[in-house]
Amino acid sequence: MKINIISQNVMCWEKENIGTYDIRRPLLKNVFRNYGADIIGMQEVTERWEKYFNKDLQDFGKFLVYRGKNNKEAVPIYWRKDKLEVVDSGYFWLSETPERESYGWQAGCLRITCWILFRCKETGKEFTFVNTHLDHVSKEARINGLQLIYDFIEKRFGKDFPLILTGDFNAQPNSETILKADSLLNSARNIAKKTTDEITFHGYSKDSGQIIDYIYLSHGITCNQFTVIKEFNDGIPQSDHYGLMAEVDI
Repeated sequence: MKINIISQNVMCWEKENIGTYDIRRPLLKNVFRNYGADIIGMQEVTERWEKYFNKDLQDFGKFLVYRGKNNKEAVPIYWRKDKLEVVDSGYFWLSETPERESYGWQAGCLRITCWILFRCKETGKEFTFVNTHLDHVSKEARINGLQLIYDFIEKRFGKDFPLILTGDFNAQPNSETILKADSLLNSARNIAKKTTDEITFHGYSKDSGQIIDYIYLSHGITCNQFTVIKEFNDGIPQSDHYGLMAEVDI
């Protein structure tokens, strides 16, 4: 079963004359529409972005939970309703008390994770899709957050159950965070038959860039192609992050 996965940090703020919502909305719509996405994991979705995506992706299903009562930012999952159905879904905070709104391990922000158990309508195949945004301040929060996600999925679905994990990990490939991720799952970028070494975060700077966004797969899932998605309007990109796409076989 082939599934096209997109991960995109949409940027929760505006950059005057460059990264405004109005400039970037049609670019993000192109990212989601023109690359054949079956499932989309987004990061930094605000109430304003949710309102836009309710219109731009109205034929997609949506699972969105804000990370706090007073912190309206989300890591939602969108999917093609004609191809996939939801068997179960949920969310938890990346903390020592994941069942309630809480900070974990000296994190700079509340961090929430959403998950869906999908079933393919055509084949009946089931798999879990998880979307997250790891902390930008605390290395301990990033590493422990990854372990929490993996342990949750393993406990609920079993060690060999198919898993796709997307997110902004706020960590570069040689970091302890990504070494931890690599010990648990396979990076789509690394195992894809056709791949790229392009950066994912640019911060609107022409002089620097980093890889901090990832798509990870459990060991039974293969990746045919991994792509970094860049959409521009007069040189202005869709976000301070480029998007990721992985064509996977489950």
